[in-house]
Amino acid sequence: MSESLVDTKRRIKSIQSTEKITKAMKMVAAARFQRWRIVYENNQAYRDTMRSTMITALQGANLEHISSIDCLKEYEGNKNLYIIVSSSLGLCGAYNFNIFKAADKEIRDNDEIIPIGQKAYFHYRDKKNVKYENYVDLVDGLTFDNARMLRHFIMRLYRTGEYGKVFLVYTHYKNSLFSEPTVRQLLPFSLTKWSEAISLEPSDNPPDFEPSAEEVLNLLLPHYIDSSLYKHLLESQLSEFSTRRNAMETATNSADKITKQLQIVYNKSRQNAITQEITEVVAGANAGKKDDDL
Repeated sequence: MSESLVDTKRRIKSIQSTEKITKAMKMVAAARFQRWRIVYENNQAYRDTMRSTMITALQGANLEHISSIDCLKEYEGNKNLYIIVSSSLGLCGAYNFNIFKAADKEIRDNDEIIPIGQKAYFHYRDKKNVKYENYVDLVDGLTFDNARMLRHFIMRLYRTGEYGKVFLVYTHYKNSLFSEPTVRQLLPFSLTKWSEAISLEPSDNPPDFEPSAEEVLNLLLPHYIDSSLYKHLLESQLSEFSTRRNAMETATNSADKITKQLQIVYNKSRQNAITQEITEVVAGANAGKKDDDL
């Protein structure tokens, strides 16, 4: 067998081995995606309840007298805090690249970062002010308690008045084929987007608040931020695994296509080699016959 045939055969085996790996990774990513999607969907009832409770509390509160609530206070810090959610593993397409691209448009030189995910940590540790490394592995075993722990931590930082705003940079999950990087302000909590919901969903039987609606809202807001933070972290998980699954599916299909193309090249080369050998045998036989005739 000629050297070109050997090289082509070696390439085919190499690509087939890669295809087995990408196919296995696709199956793993698909299984994890399904698991996290179930968690995300099961959490929907809690999120809906928190939202309706928030609307009820806001309807009963005097919004002009709630500026003292911790989550609503505005500080004049000269820098912002960014929580950047990435993956800890690679081979997930442009998932991390899109996150960093969105974050880099917002982050200033004096802003500080809490990286979540190994990729965010290694991407920013030499470029930006990575001050807090405690939560790099937060999403590896994500639970609601993890999200609440993170909220407690950023609230303590925010109360110092060192930061003007706190942002979360995550990937918003739309469906299994599409997600987009999103920058969302966590603190100070904005009530602007709630104005329309409050007016559109009037309460026929408003509850009595004890000691007051403002006090209830002060207790409720941190729990609502917990649920929002947990939702966004779950979205990032869903986006990561759906992107990895799609990337591995594309890689598997590409490997299969290349294998078929190389198999055609191999078959043609092998056929040419066989034809050449037959030609040489026939030519040799004819030459021997002529010698015998002489």
